[in-house]
Order: sequence, then C-alpha cells, then structure tokens
Amino acid sequence: MRRIEILDCTLRDGAQVNEARFGENAICDIITGLCEAHIDMVECGFLKNVEFEPGRTYFPQPGYAKRYLPKDRGSSTLTALVDFGRYDIDNLEPCDGSSFDLIRVSLFEKDIDNIFDFCMKVKERGYRLSIQPMDTYSYSEENVRKVIQMANRIKPETLSIVDTYSVATTDDVVRVYKLYEESLSPGIKIGFHSHNNQLNSFALARKFIEVSNPDRGLVIDCSLYGMGRGGGNLNTELFTEYLNKEYAHHYQAKPILDMIDRYLIGFKEKYEWGYSIPMLYAGLYGVHVHTVAYLQRKPGMTSYDLKCIFAMLDEKKKKRYDYDYLDTVYEKYMSERGAEHE
Repeated sequence: MRRIEILDCTLRDGAQVNEARFGENAICDIITGLCEAHIDMVECGFLKNVEFEPGRTYFPQPGYAKRYLPKDRGSSTLTALVDFGRYDIDNLEPCDGSSFDLIRVSLFEKDIDNIFDFCMKVKERGYRLSIQPMDTYSYSEENVRKVIQMANRIKPETLSIVDTYSVATTDDVVRVYKLYEESLSPGIKIGFHSHNNQLNSFALARKFIEVSNPDRGLVIDCSLYGMGRGGGNLNTELFTEYLNKEYAHHYQAKPILDMIDRYLIGFKEKYEWGYSIPMLYAGLYGVHVHTVAYLQRKPGMTSYDLKCIFAMLDEKKKKRYDYDYLDTVYEKYMSERGAEHE
C-alpha cells in the first residue's frame, strides 16, 4: 500500500476562521473523533506566545492541550504548528508523550537561513519535526533548492509544499515536486498543503500523488468540511473516501461525518469560508485574504472592481495587508473608473 498519510488541520487552519475559538467540547470531540476515524495525523492547534484561553486552540506550551487529548489516540499522531519568529522556543517543554508527538514549523522564504537552530531545538526536546515552507510555489528555484539542502541537514520527518495563496496549477505541483524528489533525502516524506480558492484542491492533491515516487512517503493536509481561511482547504471527508477507494486505506467515515454534523455545519453558518468570487480572484492573483476583506468593505465595490484592483497590486505587497497602500491603489482605480464614465 502506498505510504500516503492524511493530516487533518481543522483545529489549526480552521482557527484562522474563528480566531481559534472552537469551544472545549468541540476541541475534545473533534480530536477524539479524528483519532477514531484513524486519521494519521491530527493537528490540534497553534503554539503561540499567548495566555491560555480555555476553548481556544492557541497554546503557550504543549501541556495546555492535555485537557483535550484522548487517553487512547490509537495510531494517530497529534501535532501542533508553530510560526517561526512568532514563538519563543524556550517555552517548548520537553516531550513526555502526554501531549503533542510532532511539531510542524512554518517559515517564509526570508527565514530559510535562520531556521536551523530553531528546528534543532524542537528535535532536542524530543519531538518529531516537520517543516512547512509557506508560499512554496513563489520561491525561486535557488531557494527551493536551499530549503531542500536545509531539510537534508535538519532531517525532519516531512518537508511540505505549501500553497499559502492558492495560486498553484497542476504544472506548479509537478515542477516543485520534481525539485524536491530530485534532491531531498529518501527518508524524508513530502507534504502537500493547498487552499481551495479556485476549487482545485482535490485535483491538485490527486496530481501530487500521481507524479510522486511510489517509494516516497506523502502527507496530505485537509480539514473537516474544508474549514480554513478564505477558500478553505481540501476536505477531509472527500479525500479520505478517495484514498479508501483508490488506495485501499481504512479511514472510518462515521466519526468524520458525526463531527461535521455536530460542529462543522454550525461553524459554517456562523463563519465564512469556501468558494466565492472574491476568493477565486484572490487565488488567481495571489492576494492575501485580509486584503480581500479590506477592499470588499469599500463602498460600491463590485466583483469586477476587485479583479481590476488585484491586477494593479504590487507583486510583493499583495501578499501582505498594507492598508495605506491599498487605499492609494483603490483611490487611483476609482479615479480612473470615474474618468471612463464621464
């Protein structure tokens, strides 16, 4: 059987939608349900420099998550993600087997040369390690190779390909996977994290599997009901069924669907994620979702206006949310639009 693992990131990437306020019962039940469904990896939230708040999946230390973790996690690995540069590594207590098994460290292209010591400290404290280079498809080929070289030195369990802004095409998937496969040490798995702004996460994940080396382990991120910021993520309920059918996996549907019925449908009524015209063009132009939200609030803004403004944005600034810059571009566009109608 192909070594294809699922990592469910509902409580971490979904936390971008509701500021991580899932509620204590939901957190406990979702982690337990995903373990009962035999999900390979369950991401329980973020490690952050924050005060602990019950019912929220932001944790200052792994120990704060213990109250939510099942006594029997079965074969599931429990994980948390930390953003490099946003967490004091000295707060990471040694792994004692009672909280997280694995820590995923995310970084941006600018961080490649500075990540080594941080990652090694995660390993020294006894945790398994994975590395998430954010917005991977935008890296220069030189920096993709530099990330790979860095990973070969650190020896994480997984090095991922991450489509932070939902810009990837199948050609991008093939291009970056081939760079990884060419130089990444054979024992390191390759991960895949997509966003669904363009309704292509399922197709991209299938392509990722199709072009991969069958001897290489893969880890594919998804979330219940696709919960995640902007266009959301690859759906756990969808991709587990696909792997069961095509690759003879044995994920259990009932716990997954029970969690969706019990919590995710209610979250969807309260919070917004998933396909929309603004998210479509955010993906096509690689625009940060905060930029989308800010411009949507402008008076008289139409979907076509958003498309035109996205096309005007500076390549680097569109991936951040410089509101003064956005105001300048918006005013320029509206002035030109007004002149056309005179």
